[in-house]
Amino acid sequence: MLLIEFHRVSVCMGDDVWNGKYTIEMPDDATLGELLYIILHGGNGNIWPIPYTGANSNWWVQSNIGNLAKIYTDNDGEWHIEDYYCDAQTPLKDLGIKWTFGSQHEKTKR
Repeated sequence: MLLIEFHRVSVCMGDDVWNGKYTIEMPDDATLGELLYIILHGGNGNIWPIPYTGANSNWWVQSNIGNLAKIYTDNDGEWHIEDYYCDAQTPLKDLGIKWTFGSQHEKTKR
């Protein structure tokens, strides 16, 4: 079992009433893509996922090894992941990720 801490910035009052730090439990064979899915949607111990803040929400998922990916919504509110640190199928155990952090970023031209 891999244990990875997750934190993210608060987006409104009351959003951070708990400590905002969660431990995500991932199976030993989990991939980067699976971790990003949990960060985006919640689950595996993470009850504070990246929030939908309207069309054109823009987030970086950062970690102790660098930026893992950009997560954003388009004009229709659909989530997308881009600029992966490495291939989404890379096993987490090979990356050495210990903690992750979600932070909002400005929209860049795509």
